[in-house]
Amino acid sequence: MEQSDGQIPNRSHPKIQPPPHCFNGAKIVGKHPRMLELLELVEQVADTDATVLIVGETGTGKELIANALHQKSNRWGKPFVPVNCAALPEHLLESELFGHVRGAYTGAVEDKPGWFECADQGTIFLDEINDMPLPLQLRLLRILQSNCYSRVGSRQIRHCNVRVVAAANRDIRQLVAAGHFREELYFRLNLIELHIPPLRERKSDIPMLASYFLHLFGKKHQKQQLHLSRAAKKLLLAHDYSGNVRELENIVHGAILLAKEHVIQPCHLPVHVHRHQVCNNGKWLPFQMAKKRNIEQFETDYLCNCLRASHGNITQAAQMAGLHVSNFHHKMKQHHINAATFKA
Repeated sequence: MEQSDGQIPNRSHPKIQPPPHCFNGAKIVGKHPRMLELLELVEQVADTDATVLIVGETGTGKELIANALHQKSNRWGKPFVPVNCAALPEHLLESELFGHVRGAYTGAVEDKPGWFECADQGTIFLDEINDMPLPLQLRLLRILQSNCYSRVGSRQIRHCNVRVVAAANRDIRQLVAAGHFREELYFRLNLIELHIPPLRERKSDIPMLASYFLHLFGKKHQKQQLHLSRAAKKLLLAHDYSGNVRELENIVHGAILLAKEHVIQPCHLPVHVHRHQVCNNGKWLPFQMAKKRNIEQFETDYLCNCLRASHGNITQAAQMAGLHVSNFHHKMKQHHINAATFKA
């Protein structure tokens, strides 16, 4: 779902517009109505200083949306600083966010600015804000209220002008009710709330996303002629993606590395993607339906392996399979297999 070249767009030429859903070279791919509605909201609130809370499951692209908010705002030429609040223990996270002075704790051998200081005049993105410890939530609340903070170990009050964009992969209202998140901070962060739908709720975007990743990683690995077979596309559409767009990205990237011809077949996809052949949306399939799907998959893989071994020679592949050439042709047509893609 995302890829950035790290360059700042040239605003001195207003007639030159980036392609749709493209922010500083970072592409947000999707035409599902819920994604179009989300992107419209991004355009609407980007050029303000309002705090924004982005809610979505892991792997949906929350940092990409945060970066888009920054790139479309009047802070576009200033720093965009992403911080993962779940990646560090409390004492280190406090120092990373607000900085520290020499001698503040063991190992603090020199003064060090924090990420808020580094993000001055720009945007700080606090990912997984739901995991921020309660004491740090108070310090964050102070910055949101007064734009003031102090480095760890110092009483000197510092000022910053930073837009705060936060993201959560859990329902913060439930954390507030359980006493794990401060209600006043939630309301401060939640001036504007953006919801990113999980990939399983916008499956119509899967072919477009897969094509984007095929182009992106195909170019990287010099395999630019690759495309998905019908059977592989079927498997990708049936999968539920607990890891969302990031999982699809990894699946396509791995398939590109495994593919030796110009077509990505089901055999190039990881084992867990094939689960829907016996289980679909959490429900066990009837025996006959599961059997039919597995037979189709076996035939596709078997024919592809024969063609691969014969370098696309159909006559030799049919002999290897013990089938008449016309029967082999029929099964190739049935499973949408092109022998030309297996030629050396």
